[in-house]
Amino acid sequence: MNYEKIEKNILEFLRDYLATSGAKGFVLGLSGGLDSAVVATLCAKIAPTHALLMPTRLSNKANLADALRLAKTLGLNYKIIDISNILESFCAANELSKQQKLRYGNLCARVRMCLLYDYSSEHVLLVVGTSNKSERLLGYGTIFGDMACALNPIGELFKSEIFEFADFLGVDKAIINKAPSADLWENQSDESELGYSYKELDGALDFILKGLGNSRISKGEILSGKIPSDKIPSAGILEFCKKRMKNNAFKLNTPAIAKVPRN
Repeated sequence: MNYEKIEKNILEFLRDYLATSGAKGFVLGLSGGLDSAVVATLCAKIAPTHALLMPTRLSNKANLADALRLAKTLGLNYKIIDISNILESFCAANELSKQQKLRYGNLCARVRMCLLYDYSSEHVLLVVGTSNKSERLLGYGTIFGDMACALNPIGELFKSEIFEFADFLGVDKAIINKAPSADLWENQSDESELGYSYKELDGALDFILKGLGNSRISKGEILSGKIPSDKIPSAGILEFCKKRMKNNAFKLNTPAIAKVPRN
């Protein structure tokens, strides 16, 4: 990957989109994780960038410290909002238990989205997304939550490429080397939840896209041995990725609108 060229293209994308939007800058949720660190680093090179740090009482304190250090290093306008009280109020009203992890995690993501959009409205900013290509294809994100944004500069980069891109951009090694986590509940880990490492997942996703999406790899090439066996993902992970891609494709589509007949 030519990360110098990729950075140039993304910066042009951010600059052009901002110029046509009429907004004054960008705002994103800064978690202390890799994806938001890369996006913040890129946005800060273009325009005033604001960051909301939105922990809960269960959030990893090290992530908050990393996010705070990055915000100061990049010179971001940042604000820390503990969303615990909002979550607890909703849980009480809707009889939602923290043990219902999927519902609770989705709620966390959507509360953060609401705060970002409210802040963006107040300060005339664009909400910038931080979902990478791996997450988008697998549906590993909350629709109208962390997937909601005005624009996304890293949505076409696989997670494994984000690690390399972050190193190219000079992101803090402490952020690059930590285990990926959405930090939606205590001790949550992306890879343990998905059941595979991002390296394995990205290899399978790339294989599926090249073989089925772009038709660059034929079944004949696979069977003939032109593709090394160690480059062919297992049947298990291929089936896992295909199933998730199919079941979560709706998250990448705009809402369906019924067509009505008119005289």
